[in-house]
Amino acid sequence: MPGVPAGPGRAGPADPRVQSSQAGLIRLVRIGRQGIYDARRRLTAYELLFRPSFGDGHVPERAASEQATSQVIASTFGTFGLDRIADGKPLFINFTRAFLTGIISIPVEPANVIIELVEQVDVDHELLLGLRELRQAGYRIAVDDYRGDLHHSALLEIADFVKIRVDQQPSTTLPGLAKVGRSLGATLLAAQVDDLETFQHCVGLGFELFQGAYLQQPTLMERRTLSPTQLTCVKLLNDLSDPDTPVSRIEQLVSIDPGLTLRLLRTANSVASGSLHEVVSLRQSLVLLGPRTLRSWIVLTLLEGGTVQNAGEELWTVLARAHAVGTLSEADTDLGFTIGLLSGAADLLGSDPATVAEAAGVGPAARAALLDGEGPSGRALRAVLAHERDDPAQITAMGMTPLDVSRVYLEALNTALTQVHTLTGRR
Repeated sequence: MPGVPAGPGRAGPADPRVQSSQAGLIRLVRIGRQGIYDARRRLTAYELLFRPSFGDGHVPERAASEQATSQVIASTFGTFGLDRIADGKPLFINFTRAFLTGIISIPVEPANVIIELVEQVDVDHELLLGLRELRQAGYRIAVDDYRGDLHHSALLEIADFVKIRVDQQPSTTLPGLAKVGRSLGATLLAAQVDDLETFQHCVGLGFELFQGAYLQQPTLMERRTLSPTQLTCVKLLNDLSDPDTPVSRIEQLVSIDPGLTLRLLRTANSVASGSLHEVVSLRQSLVLLGPRTLRSWIVLTLLEGGTVQNAGEELWTVLARAHAVGTLSEADTDLGFTIGLLSGAADLLGSDPATVAEAAGVGPAARAALLDGEGPSGRALRAVLAHERDDPAQITAMGMTPLDVSRVYLEALNTALTQVHTLTGRR
């Protein structure tokens, strides 16, 4: 979360603890976004673009692979949140064949999501059947880079949008392509509109939407996040394959993984946006999302490339704080665990807790406890933080005794170590 100063006593971005964790739990997530405009130059939608997390920015030839698509989807809905990226506008997202044919479920609702088909996709009966099912479910379809070839002809009949790269089309063929799109009732989108002359020419040909450097250069969004672990995801997939697996078992597994917990909280709060109840616990998130969506997120995380193994000390210290705060939170155990985890995540990321709370999408109750120390959970968090910095006076000020907090923290530490060792197979 670049540009956000670290809070008092927290590891800043230059802290070696943060840098050393980059190969473990912490990952720098980047996602590109470019605006799509109408003929009056009003912003109407965005296209999401894959951006590599590290290196010199070169996108490999296989960037349209499952991993690239998974990173875009996971980053959009799990790390940044749909509300922040979309700002209430539709999102054009490239999906690969496994998503289009139903092998991997699309883990986001159809509202404001437009499935964009890359030019390289193989068009056959299986693909067309999958696309028709997606349209019946409410998704809209966009055909990318239409050139008038037979390869795309079958797609045009089910396309809601047809995108044409106007920089690659001779002036003699562009009117004909536009006419074909209009005749099928699709919305025409001119891509690579890089100057005023091209924009005006496309308006005259009947294009309704426009994208390119003349209107907006692609922008880059980035954030440090806790990456879910592959070990957790594999175990979860195994348990989710059994319909009789209790929610408590799934909750127990997910709670071991701070990265996956934060991602599911973010997703569940996006789904619950506008409802009367704020999602503050893992159990609420799991019930709201349901097994099907949860399985989709787990598969996405594996394709995305989570951490191969848990980052030992960083993981159990976050879990110890979360368990301790939950235990000391009286009746607000779930809220206590959540804000303890958010506080630990902020330390790992070298970030402000308010920014982590925003990333998790939590509402007023959790934010008040985390940031202002309100309620039993807020007091419990302050007491646990005081214990970690050896400040008995602050513990007493929270209405607790140093001995009780120390006992609870030791039990929480033992629970966290047991969980990590069970997950990783270490003794």
